[in-house]
Amino acid sequence: MAAKLQIHTPYVLQALPRPLDRPDGPGRYLAGEVFGQKQHDKRRKRSELAVAIDGVAVYLYDILSSQAVTSYLVSPHSVFTCAPYSLRWRPASSKTATRYTYVSLSTIDASSASGKREIKLFKEEISEAGTTTTSQVAHTLRCDASIVNIFASSPRSPITKLITEEFGYHDLVVVAADGTVLGLNGETLEERWRTSPSLLSEETFSGRKPSLQVDFAQPTLAADVIDGMFGGRPELFGVFQEKIHRDGFNPDFLILITSDRASRRRHLHVLALPSEREARQANNKRLISVFVAPLSAEANCTGFQLDVRFGTLQARSDGTISTFTFSNGIPRLENKLQVVGLTSFLRLSKTSVLASAADGFSVYNPIYRSLQATAPLDTVTSGDKSIPFNFVTYFASREIAVGLRGANLTAIQIEAPKNRTMKRRAEGLLADAIRRGIPREQTVRKRAPADHTASALVADPFPGSSDASLEWRTKSAQADKLLRNNDLRSWEALLAEIFRISVKESEGDAERGIVNGTTEPTQLPEWVWPSSRADYARVDRRWVFYAINRIFTWDAQAQDSKTPRLACRLPESNVLNYLVDSGHLLTSNIKSAFKGEVREVDQVEDMIGEEIPVLLAEIDPTMELLLGYLSGTQLGSTELVSSIKLLLRSLGLFEDSSRTLQMRLTENGDQIYDQENEVISMELDRAAEELQITEHYLGGHRARGLGVAFSKLAACPPVSTVQSLRRLFTPQEIIGLMNVLRAELIKDGWTTRYLDRTRADQDEIEAPPDGSIQLIADLMSRCIDSVGLAGWMASDSVLASSRSQEDSADFFSQFQAEVSVALEGIMEAVRLQGALAEAVSYAKRARKALGSDSAKGGKAVSLHATKELPLGLKTDTKISTERIRSGGEVVPRSSRQIGHFISKKRGVYSVHRISEETLLGGACALVVQEAGR
Repeated sequence: MAAKLQIHTPYVLQALPRPLDRPDGPGRYLAGEVFGQKQHDKRRKRSELAVAIDGVAVYLYDILSSQAVTSYLVSPHSVFTCAPYSLRWRPASSKTATRYTYVSLSTIDASSASGKREIKLFKEEISEAGTTTTSQVAHTLRCDASIVNIFASSPRSPITKLITEEFGYHDLVVVAADGTVLGLNGETLEERWRTSPSLLSEETFSGRKPSLQVDFAQPTLAADVIDGMFGGRPELFGVFQEKIHRDGFNPDFLILITSDRASRRRHLHVLALPSEREARQANNKRLISVFVAPLSAEANCTGFQLDVRFGTLQARSDGTISTFTFSNGIPRLENKLQVVGLTSFLRLSKTSVLASAADGFSVYNPIYRSLQATAPLDTVTSGDKSIPFNFVTYFASREIAVGLRGANLTAIQIEAPKNRTMKRRAEGLLADAIRRGIPREQTVRKRAPADHTASALVADPFPGSSDASLEWRTKSAQADKLLRNNDLRSWEALLAEIFRISVKESEGDAERGIVNGTTEPTQLPEWVWPSSRADYARVDRRWVFYAINRIFTWDAQAQDSKTPRLACRLPESNVLNYLVDSGHLLTSNIKSAFKGEVREVDQVEDMIGEEIPVLLAEIDPTMELLLGYLSGTQLGSTELVSSIKLLLRSLGLFEDSSRTLQMRLTENGDQIYDQENEVISMELDRAAEELQITEHYLGGHRARGLGVAFSKLAACPPVSTVQSLRRLFTPQEIIGLMNVLRAELIKDGWTTRYLDRTRADQDEIEAPPDGSIQLIADLMSRCIDSVGLAGWMASDSVLASSRSQEDSADFFSQFQAEVSVALEGIMEAVRLQGALAEAVSYAKRARKALGSDSAKGGKAVSLHATKELPLGLKTDTKISTERIRSGGEVVPRSSRQIGHFISKKRGVYSVHRISEETLLGGACALVVQEAGR
């Protein structure tokens, strides 16, 4: 059953005194929350409210009893600039309590037209006997702008040990309307530090001096900011050396929302307040700007309410409640709620908002746009209904919302459903919004596109902006003109400038001229490549698409599926090497570059991934280009499987399928094979010398490329790998790939025992990494899955195509034996590790026990070596040969004292022999026998 809230009849808590008129208009009421904190505990909101009345006093009211707790009078010429702040501090060692009430006043003297701004503290100390002592402290501010917010920081570590344990040593933070932030001593109100508005403006407005205005300010803690606004990612706060933790290092933060009067732009600032040590420093920049983000709120937005722990920001604008959520600290508009006649709103929970309008009160669910409860306004009090109702705060534990309406302090009780047995955060579900939806506002005209101003945080224009688009069109037209004129040298120089690659000037550049209106295309400029791939600069993706579109061509007329559609028109260009080495030759980039041609092609990603490795191998037969493509590009399973197939064929590990089929269909296949060998025997002898020269280079690139491809293929999802193997490999080739993996398993020594000497031990070959066995096992498993059950049932015909019938019958037995031996070797390694772990751990402890004394004396230590380890593997800490006397004098320890300490370590009725070296190196041996007590 859907839950239903109920709004009770609002009632008047207290009738407030009439305020005195201000110089600029009638007097007003300002209300603030009251907090309480016990020593070594967190700060909590009390069920009290501080109400400031212009020219009268500051009253503290208890909401539950509807009575005034205390009051503090002010001058009749004083007006309040912001809501008061009250904190009740209670030490843990006594029953005394201290109440700090801070107010911001602006006083206008009759003699002068200009007024003074001051902060006043009303301190009230309550002893254990119940007596109350009240004192006042005032401080005049040197600030031109009015004060918009004041609050107390977390308890600070005192300067001396004398201040402290009984008093809550804290700072008072003052925020001015122009962005000035001040820190005052919480007891004496002396100014400790000050931050100018330039800290806020230098990160948001560049090139001019803005007119900042603070629209909202709220203190919070760093842990709440990380959990609510940054999704629990503390690594975004790199300004702190310590790790932020809710129960450990948790500094004070300040959230500000500022606006520029000229540009009407708003920004959200996350600032870190200075610690006690930083507050005493002499420099002026004590407030740390942690994060700045633009806020896309309307210009007339007022009444911001921020819930830091849940990461929700709400604002009111022309009868609309806008809700923002945070993604990595950036506020994003989530929804808008239209309320007719909206005057004020109050956030109850993440799924409930209490709104006041001209005709009553309502509770809305902003997520599902539903109306949960309503109450008429005429039941509040008798009087003028045109007076708006302004909410102040909400006490969640009592479910009471408090607000001001005229001269009355009013409370509204919001009752939860009677059948509710859990907390409120479980409400607000979709079932609660059924049959309670709010109709959306229908707009006749289309919404005007938003004006995207230039970013103030990034210097370069974003791709797609007006400046970037104009630059892109101009330079791309210039590059196409150079390419049409066959001026490849200038074309590459232009792209090198765009890609931020330096070009090495050759000696003949100055003498080379233009022939027939075009530059000689014989020699291209030499690019200076970065030392690592991480040094490549970030470029606009449109230039990557442009380079791919000009380097490669797509044949859309090819009808045969075996005919390659991708071709390279500039194989010797440096742009091709840049695309490969920088990792831009992705399948997605190629698809985007030819989006017009591949729009109606099915499975174009698989087609591109299959053809690009073959094309790179045709461009560079040494396989160096393919190796760079495999190493520097994020590849999928299709590209990797195609590259592995190409490399295995180049290494001669795969047989030609057409030749094998001809041998199987022809009865005299052996005679045909002999005739072909006679024809090509002379060609092989002629190329033998060339093969010996190039084998070193080709084999190195191919072997490295095969290793990189295997490593990346093991990291791909198993399902996509199996699908790629079934599509690109024949069953015979999959068997060949398994044989390659079996050979790697044997070559790396995984099928031999640890105690047996192998060729790798004799030749001192570097041992393979431990992760290679896992890589080989994963690839073997995927090869087995790719053949499938039906393929293995017909395995005799598959294996007989490349080997004799006798070998095909023994394939599975040999494969099982090799895998079993490898598994046995792993089990032996685990058993050997368990056997040696205790001895190695004992050796480390013994070396650590003897290391300190041997390092001090610089003498060799002789130990009695035995075949058996001591029982329990206990290591005795060596007794120091020196001791420290009173006064800090270091003297040698006597042999009697050493023997005494050794005897204390022995158990009762035990015998221990103390060697000569243990004492003084004398000629006698000492036997200490202890008697039981």
